[in-house]
Amino acid sequence: MFFVFLVTFVSISQPMSFIKKNIPLVIICIFQIIGFIGFIVNPVYFNALSPVNLLLSAALVICTSKQKNWKFYASLLLVAVSAFFVEVLGVKTELIFGSYFYGDSFGYKLFSVPLLIGLNWAMLLYSTAQFSKFKNAIVNALFGAFLMVFLDFFMEQNASKFDFWYWKDNIIPIQNYVAWFLISFVLNLMVQKHLSQISNLTAKVFYFAQVAFFMALYFFV
Repeated sequence: MFFVFLVTFVSISQPMSFIKKNIPLVIICIFQIIGFIGFIVNPVYFNALSPVNLLLSAALVICTSKQKNWKFYASLLLVAVSAFFVEVLGVKTELIFGSYFYGDSFGYKLFSVPLLIGLNWAMLLYSTAQFSKFKNAIVNALFGAFLMVFLDFFMEQNASKFDFWYWKDNIIPIQNYVAWFLISFVLNLMVQKHLSQISNLTAKVFYFAQVAFFMALYFFV
């Protein structure tokens, strides 16, 4: 399953040429392959590497973006900070997503929420915004929110396995998916103009890699 991305994008006649020109997205795919194998072989060790995986992937996605203006970086920062504090409210009040708490795999926490959660939201929103190419801004935001929830569904099924987060009584409430959709919709509507102007293949592959990784764990582990 993890090779779907390479099969989709690699030219049959010039595979090596494609790889040389797209090293960052190939690296992201390799990250996910190693992570999948590592989770099966030694899940405790590879859980601890989750922050490294996220940071390196984020660096590759951002570095390959051709949008190098302040509005692009400000938009990513806005998403990261906004999502982080929404998560803080969610954990503290249980009114947004439901009753849950974070494990230790994402590293250092502030107000019981890992700081990297904001970065994760920013990367996912950026990658989903890359697929929203409709002429209507609301349609773009709706489609981006749908892609976010689609990924979140499979993430939720595996979250406790990675010590990411845990739900009360191991029950994932519908409220969580509704909240993800609404929050993603609002954030997408706010920043899509600055995150989807120029296509970034690495960002798109990052999204597909995440989906394939969590789907593989859901169906095969």
